[in-house]
Amino acid sequence: MRPPSEPLDLPSSSAESATAMRWTRSDDVVAHAANLSGWQQQYDQLSGGAFRGELAEVWFDEVQVFRERTSHAVHQTCRIRPDTVWCGITMTPDGSRIEGHVVGEGGVMVSGSGTEFELLTPDQHDIFGIVASRSALQTAAHTLGRPLSLDALSQPNWLSCDLTAHALLRRGLALLLGQAGNGDSCHDHAQARRFAQAAVLDTLLSVLAAPSADGHEGLSFDRRRRLVRQACDRVSSQPQAIPTVPELCEHLHVSRRTLQYAFETVIDSSPVVYLRTLRLNAARRDLLTGVAPSVQEAAGRHGFWSLSQFASDYRRQFGERPSQTLARARSVLSSSPPRPAALPVPTLQ
Repeated sequence: MRPPSEPLDLPSSSAESATAMRWTRSDDVVAHAANLSGWQQQYDQLSGGAFRGELAEVWFDEVQVFRERTSHAVHQTCRIRPDTVWCGITMTPDGSRIEGHVVGEGGVMVSGSGTEFELLTPDQHDIFGIVASRSALQTAAHTLGRPLSLDALSQPNWLSCDLTAHALLRRGLALLLGQAGNGDSCHDHAQARRFAQAAVLDTLLSVLAAPSADGHEGLSFDRRRRLVRQACDRVSSQPQAIPTVPELCEHLHVSRRTLQYAFETVIDSSPVVYLRTLRLNAARRDLLTGVAPSVQEAAGRHGFWSLSQFASDYRRQFGERPSQTLARARSVLSSSPPRPAALPVPTLQ
């Protein structure tokens, strides 16, 4: 264990600790322990043989997502910033231990006190990690109407979660990091990062917290129709800044479940699908008018993290690839006759 008096040089923000994306590989356990941004760690290799470690991480404004693979059993002593919460999700139940407790199937390891905690991880360990600011996690839980006790996440421990939600979380994190790793993401666009962060928090909260019974499920049809109308008005008032679902919930002062019920009742669609459709239309307008000079720019400007998913959704919606839309728009613009020079305006003498 590290002496308690030893100071920790922890970064004060994600901007100081990492770029938006990082990938590292190491054949040394000590060097590998130092690769994860924003953490203070000490790794001791327990099983014999040549060590191999891989790390992929993505930073958003208030959330860090990473995937760590280690080839050999390791004793880990870790500490994160006290204003954050860490959640660890192993790819499979591999017998990992946190503070001596074996993590069971569907388990999520947590820590949020800022104190040191210990992990014992086996050979061929594969884990996803999410580090979120306490304020972002609490705000998202309140906005989405999901009760969450930060106290329950503070002390190092593990929580037993719904297996289906657990699997969806693993799949979503693998997809997000995989897209970042193969160049299929718009990570350099603020809008894409904003929507991706909201999706990560939403999916994480679906695992950590149950929806609240806020009493809105019994709303009349007229009240639900008014909610949908208010949502549409909010979107149409700022067509170039379409909100995320949590932002829409906050604007309307309703839970995620209430908004979901209202949309399903009134327009037979979910808020996610509805907003995605509007974002696709906005991206198409940008391609047609030349506002977006590339497909990647159009996708990123309207919050699409994955380029391949954007292209697939776009083709399904409009019957052509976004690149075809862009090529046609460029052809029209290049073939347009030049505008005549303006005639001088006569003046009265």
